[in-house]
Amino acid sequence: MSPSNVSAEAADRPLVTIAIPTFDRAALLRGCIQSALAQTYENIEVLVSDNASPDDTQQVLREFNDKRLRVLTQETNIGLLPNWNACLAAAKGEYVVFVSDDDRIAPWLISRCLEIVEQQPTIPIVVTLCNFRMPELRQTRPPHKSRLIRTGITDGTDILLEFLKDEVTVAMCGILLRTEVLRSGGGFPLDFPHTADVAAWAPVLCGNKAGFINEACATYNFHRESETARLGVTQILLDAWKMVNRISHAADKRIEDEQLRETVKLEARRGFARRSLAYLAHYRSNGASLNDVATFVWRFRDNMIVVDKLSLVRFIAIVLCPRPLADGIRYIRKTLAGGWRDRQTAVKLG
Repeated sequence: MSPSNVSAEAADRPLVTIAIPTFDRAALLRGCIQSALAQTYENIEVLVSDNASPDDTQQVLREFNDKRLRVLTQETNIGLLPNWNACLAAAKGEYVVFVSDDDRIAPWLISRCLEIVEQQPTIPIVVTLCNFRMPELRQTRPPHKSRLIRTGITDGTDILLEFLKDEVTVAMCGILLRTEVLRSGGGFPLDFPHTADVAAWAPVLCGNKAGFINEACATYNFHRESETARLGVTQILLDAWKMVNRISHAADKRIEDEQLRETVKLEARRGFARRSLAYLAHYRSNGASLNDVATFVWRFRDNMIVVDKLSLVRFIAIVLCPRPLADGIRYIRKTLAGGWRDRQTAVKLG
């Protein structure tokens, strides 16, 4: 691949680091790097940390001849989150965006974020929206857009509340953070194996001004074989409630208005209760017994009592639905989705 025309000075001291921690996904990594190098804003470095991948990752990295690409090679596998923190420690940029090797960022992500930063250079974070892609179903869903917040500078707490209420679709690959702010917060906490990314950026929104872009600037991919997706049910549910405590602590520390502070804490409980029930419904749909699901609900019952009625009804319907019927419904949905895609393709070709 042809070298970049970016000057040596810009490559040595980039304004923005696009960090890509990777392990054993060479085929996906290539597209991720391409999306990073395709940014319309060129004053960047693309920092890839290879976590001792046994596949063709190093060969893929050698395909790129671009001064903006910098590679860290771990001699042994240091673990998922330590590899993310290795990227953070090595980042040269004043700002950083973390992109998993299976995610993609739009060419305008960095430029749009920096346009917001120029309006108020002291803000520590810019949040954009993300498409949500499920490769197994060959579906990409557009993001939920905020009906309350416009693109620009706003109160970070308002963005956090929209996220907790599931009113916006946000993921780490669509968030630009001031590098020193992320470092001073401890980076990605090792005791949050499922939600370390949210644990890193969500508290930054509490009590701070922040940038917000109410449109998709990245695409988040959910894979069943990803390291976080393979975590046990207990760990995932425990992570959710540790996140509630982390956000509540940040609210107590940084939000002066008592009513707003209590609202954030309540919506954190509701939001992660809703996510926990959604995960247990998914767990049931993939073959877990009713008894197994009931055991987890009982164990975490004190945390889930705040969930809204609609989410509870949806959860009960999925959990009590007989497996053959659930399989039939999923088959019909997948078939209809495939037919819709075929019709859309025919329209485009026509």
